[in-house]
Amino acid sequence: MKNRKNPLSLWASVVKLPKAGMPIDFEAGPQEREGLADQLGILAVERLRAGLLVKAWRADGISVRGSLSAVVVQESVVTLEPVTQSVDEPVDLVFVPQNSRLARPPEMEGGELFIDPEGDDSPEPFAGDRIDLGPYLAEILSLGLDPYPRRSGEAFEAVVEDDPDADPARSAFDILRSIGPANDEGRS
Repeated sequence: MKNRKNPLSLWASVVKLPKAGMPIDFEAGPQEREGLADQLGILAVERLRAGLLVKAWRADGISVRGSLSAVVVQESVVTLEPVTQSVDEPVDLVFVPQNSRLARPPEMEGGELFIDPEGDDSPEPFAGDRIDLGPYLAEILSLGLDPYPRRSGEAFEAVVEDDPDADPARSAFDILRSIGPANDEGRS
């Protein structure tokens, strides 16, 4: 990914939220999708939508829940041809003011931190009366991308050498094994 400003910007006010929450329906525009594809290192983001509900959480926190859906185009890891895929991910974020005691994970004796890998994520700190949800949506999309995109039925096949007597199932590791152990004469 290129290191630059996030192309998605979705500001949510956290002041005087309705008791039932504030719904947000977001659809990324062409420039946002192009910038996001560039940032993620993929061919294209053809569509990106999010349906969110921003609600008060505990005393002074904010909860953002909903879903993100996108249609992306990536290169196949097998053929390098474009592959179009759908991404559907849940959104479940919690934010607390920077000065909140909930913004820091609890410390154990000796200053060690205990983080449960199966537990909920720690709340994200925020300052001011608005939160930019754009970078969080971009992160959720990036985590939802297929790391090895390929079309249905595509698979790597053994490379057949020009030698008709060559074993097509022989791998590079088999060739390395045939070289034998390293020569220890030059070592001291």
